[in-house]
Amino acid sequence: MRIGIVTEFFPKSPEVEVRGGAEARAFHVAREIAKSEEVTVFTTREIGDQKESEFLGIRVIRLGKERRYSQKGSIVERLSFIVDGIKTEGELDIVDGYCFIAYPVAWLISRRLKIPAVATYHDVWLGRWVKNVGVIGIAGELLESFMLSRKWNRFIAVSQFTKRMLVKHGVCEEKIEVIPNGVDVEKIRKLEAKKEINPTICCISRLVEYKHVDDILRAVAEVKKELPDVKCKIVGTGPEEEKLRKLAAALKIEKNVDFLGFLKSHEKVMEVLKSSHVFCLASTVEGFGIVLLEAMAAGVPFVATKIEPLLEASGGKGGLFFGPGDIRDMAGKILAVLTDDNLRKKLVEEGEKWVENFRWEKIGRRVLEVYRDLTK
Repeated sequence: MRIGIVTEFFPKSPEVEVRGGAEARAFHVAREIAKSEEVTVFTTREIGDQKESEFLGIRVIRLGKERRYSQKGSIVERLSFIVDGIKTEGELDIVDGYCFIAYPVAWLISRRLKIPAVATYHDVWLGRWVKNVGVIGIAGELLESFMLSRKWNRFIAVSQFTKRMLVKHGVCEEKIEVIPNGVDVEKIRKLEAKKEINPTICCISRLVEYKHVDDILRAVAEVKKELPDVKCKIVGTGPEEEKLRKLAAALKIEKNVDFLGFLKSHEKVMEVLKSSHVFCLASTVEGFGIVLLEAMAAGVPFVATKIEPLLEASGGKGGLFFGPGDIRDMAGKILAVLTDDNLRKKLVEEGEKWVENFRWEKIGRRVLEVYRDLTK
């Protein structure tokens, strides 16, 4: 079978330089399916990228004007990606779009080639675009509304929460298959990473407003009152970085916080996670929460926002939850994990069992079953 996957961003090599959940899923699903099928990925072209490459049996075609990685703006570059994607030549049996910018490309390719179209959905943002990204979100509202009204052959939702949101916005329930994100469990477990000497909090996140990394910094300031040598390692980049650095200085925790930026390999990211004592996620916008599963695989308990997608992904196991925006609650939960050895051991054991349900091998097989069903 000749499968096309359309995603805004995709790693440049087998080192898996991923910066978000949609990109991680696209890579891992492509890798698993490429073991038996012909897979072509259509993605944007970042500065210095070759227009075409191949690794791990995956053919990667990079389209549009050269651009920098960004979750906001880049309107001209994103439009050029869509235009180039629509004109792309090739023979495919099915095409799957992985994110908002990818959906129009995948859908129009399917119309032109007269092949089934799938939309893999991480989260539904209708009604929340402006809140999440500002005024430019108006365009997002219009685009998502239009794409959801198209005649897709199947939707793959990463969670029951996302499925309910799709149904709420008019998608036929019978057209939705729920297949969660996965984790490279064995690879993470085999990584060697020495635990930090000081009690260490890890945050892996895009530095954008709705991830609320600023709340984590405020919680760190509270934790510092009890544990003066606490450390917080923040992995990720984004438009909020300078503001967050200034906040750390204002909170007098700049010596406790390390902004590590973008780490080129997923292994490096997991090493930082594995060397920490607790993982913290304060986001209020998630479709699934793959990083909680990565924390489980790494043997690191988490403290996360009590929102439905994160509760579903974790099964309520492997960590503690706090109310959205509740700094004191977050700080208290972080302190509990850092200071209570029995609690930490219990959470680690829970997580190690739960994460076995999310191996990428299983996820890849389930996605391939959907493709095969649509191309019979």
